[in-house]
This record gives sequence, structure tokens and C-alpha cells, in this order.
Amino acid sequence: MPDPILVAVICVAVLAIYISVQTGLRTAFDRHVRLFLLYLAVDATHTWIVRKCFSEHILLDYFAPYGLLYGPFLFFGYQVAIDKPIRVRPVLLHVIPFVVFLSAYLLWLVAPKVFDGYEHDYGLILSSSIAVSLVSYSMWALFFRPARTDEQGNEEVRTLSTMVMVLAFVAVVYLAMVYSRMGSPNIRSQLSGAVVFLGMLGASIILFSYVLRRALRRTEKPDAADPKFTEPQPNATDSSPATDARYQKSALPTDVLDAYEASTRELVENRQVYLDEGLSLASLAQQLRIPKHHLSQVLSLRIGKNFNTYVNEHRVDHAIELMHAHPEMSITDIYLHSGFTAKASFNRYFKQFKGCTPSAYRGGIA
Repeated sequence: MPDPILVAVICVAVLAIYISVQTGLRTAFDRHVRLFLLYLAVDATHTWIVRKCFSEHILLDYFAPYGLLYGPFLFFGYQVAIDKPIRVRPVLLHVIPFVVFLSAYLLWLVAPKVFDGYEHDYGLILSSSIAVSLVSYSMWALFFRPARTDEQGNEEVRTLSTMVMVLAFVAVVYLAMVYSRMGSPNIRSQLSGAVVFLGMLGASIILFSYVLRRALRRTEKPDAADPKFTEPQPNATDSSPATDARYQKSALPTDVLDAYEASTRELVENRQVYLDEGLSLASLAQQLRIPKHHLSQVLSLRIGKNFNTYVNEHRVDHAIELMHAHPEMSITDIYLHSGFTAKASFNRYFKQFKGCTPSAYRGGIA
């Protein structure tokens, strides 16, 4: 029974990573999801290889401490979801149990005689540690998890919360099964192993669903654009008479422009879609479900800015909010958490809108 589950975990995780990369999902949370999926795939692959090729040495699977990193992955996933910078020291503290048991695992591989007579006790300690770790992180997430006010952030938090509920249930059931077999020579049974693998499959499916939703929103095609329409160039003047004249013959009715403007401002200014590093005029039009050339008209005629100016101005304002709210953040963390992908463009737009460099602005705050 476990083998098909493990193969399914590997296939789902690898497919989700492929979709994420191919559709250009590049936010910090997207990268965290890909790393989590890769870890799931490595764990499942290791377990499957041991069971298929080294079944007589099943302790190679039982003593592997992969489960000790699932809790930290969830914890730091929440930090990424709320745009909180990830520091090295907290990461090191959270991975200490994994490092300790990994060191013991490697020691057992090179010097198995050291563990002679203690395999049962060691297996019990490791299994208990994994279960307690998952339960502890799950309890933290259920009662103290952070919240986001924007739609994208809420989706990320909901995804993690769904995973938490699945893994918490698995951890409790697994812990009960382990302790029910304390007197048995084998701490783990086929049933307890299947429970763990089903939890891994559940986690991979949840992450796959998140990736698929994100990918569909990015690749869904908007209504056919007017072939005669030319998209404004990034360096074009935001609100010149020539720009307005371009739309005189094809201008939308006032009520339609009003509705489009309200939807655009809601999505960009209130839901903060500008934090998506891959946001473009086309993808924004897709999310608004309007033709791309209609969105360009709204930006030109109502908002008075082209797409690049409108979006990057909000990104700069968000970066300034982070500077005030999180003085400990580095400039790199700030621009990455504000929707920029390169420091050069961040500096250029920051100086364009604020008249100084980000470092100079931060110096003025201090």
C-alpha cells in the first residue's frame, strides 16, 4: 500500500514545481512553496528507494529525520505570507532538532555498532520527536497564526492553515500508533507508515492546488484585444494630450470607465496585487476580466499614469511603509517584499518618485 502513495507524492510534487516554474510564479511565497514541494519529493523518493531496494534495511527509512522539518517549513511559510523577513538565527534555532537527529543518522550509517541494543529506544525517541514537533507547530498555527488583509495574502495563509489541519491530524494518529507499539520490536507498522505517507500526499495536493490556482490566474487569456491598439510604452508620458487623443474614437462609455476604474483601484490599491513580482498589464487585465486595451484606456484617461508608473509607485510606497514598520529589514529584503525583482529598478523608481535613493531616505528616518 505505501508504494503507490509515495509515487503519487513524488508525481504531484514534481508536477507542481514544473507548473510553478513554467508559469513564472516568482513571489517569495511561491519560492517557499517550491522548496517545500522539493523537500516532500526528496523525502518520498528516499523512502520509496529504501522500501524497493533495501527492504531488509528498513531502518534506513525509520531513522531518517525528514519529519522534523515539516513544522519549521510551516512556521516560516507563515512568516513569508505576512511579508516578514526571514533571519538566519531563527532558522538555525528551528532546525536544531533536525540537525541533531541528522547527525545521529549519519553516525549510525558509518558506525552502526554504536547503536547496538538501542535501536528500539532511538526509534521511539525520533518518532515521538517528529510527532511532538508537528503537533506543537500545528497548535501554534491554529491559535497564533498571523493574518493578512489582502486577498493574495489571505489565500497563502489559508493554504498553510489547511495543511496544518491535515498534518496535525496525522501527527496525533501517528503518535498514538507509535506508543501503542512500545512493547513491539518494531516501533512503526505498515499502518502507521501509510498514515504518514497519506499526510505527505495531502500536503502535496494542497500545495499543488495552490500552484494550479495561481498558474490559471496568470495564464487565463483575456478577451481579444483590438489589433489596431498599441500599448503605451513604459517611457511614454503618463497623461499627454497625444495619449488622450489616441482613445478619442474608441473611448468607452463613462459608466463603463467608472466601473473599470473602481475595479482597478480596488485590485491594485486595496488588494495590493502590485506585490506580485510577475504582474504585467496583461495579467492585471486577466484578473480584472477586461480586455487589455480597455485597461490601458482606464489607466490613461482616469488614473493618468501608464502601467509601469502606476504599479511601481505603489511598490515604492509599500517599501517606505516597510522601512518605517520594520527598521531591521535590509534594503534587499524591502525591495523583494515590495514586488521588485532587481535592486537597480527599485533604486531607479524610488529616486524617480521620492527624489532620493532608498538608503538616503532610510537615513532620514533614523
